[in-house]
Amino acid sequence: MLMFSAMALVQFFLSYCRSILATYAEVELSPATREVIGLEPGEIRGGQFNRLLGLLRVAPNPGGDQWHLGIVSTYYRIISIIDMSVAQMVPVARSWTERESTRCAYFAAAALNRRIATITP
Repeated sequence: MLMFSAMALVQFFLSYCRSILATYAEVELSPATREVIGLEPGEIRGGQFNRLLGLLRVAPNPGGDQWHLGIVSTYYRIISIIDMSVAQMVPVARSWTERESTRCAYFAAAALNRRIATITP
């Protein structure tokens, strides 16, 4: 019973993370955000998540996205662990981890976009 509950919780967590990422994936980055991050939306990759997260943490916080930030950061760490272990041996897992980590990086850019929008007229 405990194992079933744990698996259900993990499945819920993954679904919740993916729904947050899907919501933020629809955000179009403003020119100001693209200038700050130095990237176009198509150039954002998973390896840039920590840099974008650093920029996000120094930006003024209008509130409301701290919970999502914590959830996605945890999800990114899980994806990174999978990438360092299983993905090295399983090519399908490798492409999945790359795709998911890129979605996490875009989340950070979109959250930064929201914060920049609150300070620019």
